Amino acid sequence: MRNDWLTTEVHLPLCNFLQAPYPLKKLVELPRGFLKTTVASVYYPIWRSLNNPSIRCLITQNTFDNAAKRVHEIRSIFEKHELFRALYPELIPNFNSKSVRWSDECAEINRPVTFPEGTFEAAGIGTKLTSRHYDLICEDDTVTADTSDLSEDEIAPNMEDVAKAIGAHKMFTNLSVDYKNFERIVIGTRWFSEDMINYVKTKEPGYAKYFMTVLNDKGEPIYPKRFDMSVLEAKKEEMGTYMYATQMMLDPTPLEKMIFKPYWTRYYDKAPPTKNILCIDPAIGETKRHCDSALIVAGGADNNMIYLLETVSGQLSPTEQVKLAFALIRKYDIKTMIVENIAFQEMLAQAIELERDKKDEDGVLINDDVHFSVVRETPGGKDSKDARIKSMIPYVESGKVLFTKDMKKLEKQLREYPYGRKRDLIDVMAYALRNIGYSRAKVQKPIYDPNSFESIIQNLKEKANDGKYPFAKQREYAANASPKLW
Repeated sequence: MRNDWLTTEVHLPLCNFLQAPYPLKKLVELPRGFLKTTVASVYYPIWRSLNNPSIRCLITQNTFDNAAKRVHEIRSIFEKHELFRALYPELIPNFNSKSVRWSDECAEINRPVTFPEGTFEAAGIGTKLTSRHYDLICEDDTVTADTSDLSEDEIAPNMEDVAKAIGAHKMFTNLSVDYKNFERIVIGTRWFSEDMINYVKTKEPGYAKYFMTVLNDKGEPIYPKRFDMSVLEAKKEEMGTYMYATQMMLDPTPLEKMIFKPYWTRYYDKAPPTKNILCIDPAIGETKRHCDSALIVAGGADNNMIYLLETVSGQLSPTEQVKLAFALIRKYDIKTMIVENIAFQEMLAQAIELERDKKDEDGVLINDDVHFSVVRETPGGKDSKDARIKSMIPYVESGKVLFTKDMKKLEKQLREYPYGRKRDLIDVMAYALRNIGYSRAKVQKPIYDPNSFESIIQNLKEKANDGKYPFAKQREYAANASPKLW
């Protein structure tokens, strides 16, 4: 296969590692952009099929769509690569035959034996694979990032994503045709210390390991054709210290050095009635060089737990922030909004107040359905950003703060602190925790039969002064009197 980015320094050792007959379990750990997926999940399964046309290969990724793209790449080589087709014509299927399975989900080459499974099949970690069996499974980036709709930043996976990937990894053990000859390849990049790669390295010692970072022992680029020193320096600036160390140097921060431990995170499915506040940390600029604007809605419940209800961050204009604030205020019945009282933040607070108090030509409030106050927070002195963020440690560690499972961007900033490139969400979260209030359960008065004894006593209590019924003072005196007086 011709690929202009392949080099003998990086990819020949990887190919030799994959082609080694033993051990059958292999772990490939490479930085992003090193073509690990191309080599291990596309070229290698093809090579295995050339040597054994009856092989059954399963290619898994975090989603079915991503895995199907790998099978699509394999299909393209069988369909369009002229040299490959000339060298292996006996394996090329008849694409016009209706009996040939040839899709991105299942592709079957010409082989001497027919199986329920194709030669190459795709699956996500949630795909049901009951009654299917394989000779080779490639688990490629089963834990990966999402992309924020607002900021276009990558949202790192959380512990829930890792747990799902580990669960799928364990399930794949049952999909072997012959366990003694069952080949498994796990391919990935690091995300944090307790990720999928760490699980395989610590819990399953039978895996052979292929490891390579962007720099050699002398500190020189290993893959200068694609990542020379200038590119690496630019990526470090763009990714931030933490993500560069994790994804390019494959050296995530050890768990003991993380300020906010991943296992502290607790989730909820449905929040009880809460007393809600909205906190806003607006950013001055609207380019990727600036921090994101961040909004968070948090609620305190009568069980003294704090529920993070919604988080939003991204490059937002002042107009967008005002509109978004009012949308959240209406959605969550917000009565208090917190804004930092410095420079641009104060301008935004005034803009929101003006929008709240805006009247039409007849003097009627336009936004008469919202009733909230704006509280200014003035940082300074000992109240630094780091001090505010670290003040959340007891709340998060004790499990008092509960997250929804889609708050990956917030979790990413907590996990990367203090090495991460951005901390806008966790800073506004700190303001929310210090200003949170708690709802109180409503006590319903019992309803009595108006002619009952209980109803008569209740009426006497309500009519008496200070809500006391007759002889209350004498009863209190008797209860508090010293026994010596009686």
